[in-house]
Amino acid sequence: MKGLLSKYGATVVIVLWAVFCWCFFQFLYPYHFFYHEQNQIFLWDWEYVSDYFDKTGGVARLVGDFLTQFYYYLYAGATILTLCIAVTGTLFYKALRNFRVCRQIALVLALVVMTFVAICHFSTNYRLSSTISVAGWMLVLWLVSLIQGRKMRLILTALALLPTYLLFGLPQLKRIQMPDFALEKTFAVVNEYQFGNYDKVINIVKSSDGWNDQMLFFYNLVHAQRGSLPDHLQDFTPNNLGTFDKIGPKSPRLTINNMNELYWALGDMTFTERAAMMTNVFAPENRNVRMVKRLAECNIVSGDSAAAQKYLRILGKTFAYRQWVDATQELLSRGQMPQYLAQKTKFVNHHDTITVSDNAHFLMMQLLDHNPDNTIALDYILCSNLLLKDIANFKRDYDRYCINTDKPRLKPLYQEALCIWLAGTNAPQEEWEKYIKMNDVMQKFIAYNNQRGNARFKGTYWYYFDKIKAPEI
Repeated sequence: MKGLLSKYGATVVIVLWAVFCWCFFQFLYPYHFFYHEQNQIFLWDWEYVSDYFDKTGGVARLVGDFLTQFYYYLYAGATILTLCIAVTGTLFYKALRNFRVCRQIALVLALVVMTFVAICHFSTNYRLSSTISVAGWMLVLWLVSLIQGRKMRLILTALALLPTYLLFGLPQLKRIQMPDFALEKTFAVVNEYQFGNYDKVINIVKSSDGWNDQMLFFYNLVHAQRGSLPDHLQDFTPNNLGTFDKIGPKSPRLTINNMNELYWALGDMTFTERAAMMTNVFAPENRNVRMVKRLAECNIVSGDSAAAQKYLRILGKTFAYRQWVDATQELLSRGQMPQYLAQKTKFVNHHDTITVSDNAHFLMMQLLDHNPDNTIALDYILCSNLLLKDIANFKRDYDRYCINTDKPRLKPLYQEALCIWLAGTNAPQEEWEKYIKMNDVMQKFIAYNNQRGNARFKGTYWYYFDKIKAPEI
């Protein structure tokens, strides 16, 4: 037994470390894998693959990107990463033993390298290709260690340096950082939204000790698509709807990546396409597979079949998205489209317009003028006004899209805002009766005026209007 432990002890330790590594990344850091998968694209095409060898480290980049595409699948990311790190550590350990380094020191050094590589993957800027690069150098070191004779080892090492550099390059390490669990939670919200798990998005945000703009952005998107945005606008303050964001070189990376979701939900295909294009511009090597899919979806909805086919052909050369392409192409060949895309066609603005800026208020007015039943656009335009405390424009938009229609948008939030406008303009009684349809809101407003700013009225728009700072735009 002692002999077995002595012989296989190092292997057992490396395997146990690998199991711990897998558990950490799978259960505590899984959404980072989806981020990496989405922010690249790998095509099963020789012309595409041959481009990898235009720069040094072509093999490392090729293998890294090839494996990263499988992060699309549950459990694949942690498994692939752990195997790559374990192979790296094992090769280093075997090489050191062949160089007659004692077993204990060799094991410790191998674990140090494995741990260091694992820590590198805490950063979103560190790609799997860098770990493949490390593994490549360890492979060459192990091969050199198999050669007998010091002189032959030196000769082989000298001969192998240049080819190894050309094939595997150098690891691209920008900075070491500890696990960013706040960012991981943001990725969780983003990806669960993309997976369609809306209840999970809401639960993650509401159960968090802290939240950021991107988490609230998707929280509001979920409620908007359920028709309940005005009911939850004041769940968090300050809040973020995304309607005041602009895409540009100074925009945060996550804002750029996610803005297309807002325009997609609103139904504006032109701005969705623009946002998806901008995401690709700012993505590593201008490649983002999720944006390619979004571009295909936009053009299918818009009826631009030539452009849609271009993106479908690209996605058809991927492994993870090929099935979606085949199913979509089958429907299109019969003059149909996936149901979720067919629903989007109802909101598309077919009027001839030229928009020279990404002013969300203007584009939402265009969408509503074309389709007054676009409740998502309606709630976003009204709620954006209210976040800015712009009561005059809120009243104007409310009159334009909610008054004298067969579908008045009666929500407590809107009724409370109307009370402010009516009181501020000394409106006559008939105006109050025209706008305020909820008696409980009227009674509560009278009570609030007697105790303005009282904390027991938190959650009302009156309290927000008096006490909470509006966002700066």
